[in-house]
Amino acid sequence: MSNQDWTVRVAKYVDDLQKVAETMQLVLDQTQMQSKSGTLEQIAVNRVELVSSVTELEQMVEQRERLLGDAEAPQAGTTLIEKLREAAETSLADRCLIVSDTVSSVHQAAISLFVCQFHLANYTAEVLRLLSGHDTPATYRRSSDGGEKQHGGGRIFNDAA
Repeated sequence: MSNQDWTVRVAKYVDDLQKVAETMQLVLDQTQMQSKSGTLEQIAVNRVELVSSVTELEQMVEQRERLLGDAEAPQAGTTLIEKLREAAETSLADRCLIVSDTVSSVHQAAISLFVCQFHLANYTAEVLRLLSGHDTPATYRRSSDGGEKQHGGGRIFNDAA
């Protein structure tokens, strides 16, 4: 195999990675919209699709490691982008950087969606806790409060009265 063959395999890898990232982005966008409309059945379907996409992404990581360690790959560099720049494949390196940014964006969207859904799942219990005046869970205590016990939102109504 020649260095050109390695470059072709990297280009196919970047194509595949872009497809996986775009699929994940679409599923996350759909899940976010359905979270707003309350379509729980569709959210479950999206979760299955998302798990499938994450599995594909994990396989892509393995494929990237094989490409990085390939005998035909340039010796200089520790990432595909660095190796592509070393091989004077700047357009493919730039495209790889764009796909990398997409994957990073999908990662942030997934974390944001998880946090939102976590809080939405506990929304009713949280509102009841606030209104009843129960203490705030330990994970929400501020370190700057000097160890004082924080009180739930029910106290807000009492203090306001």
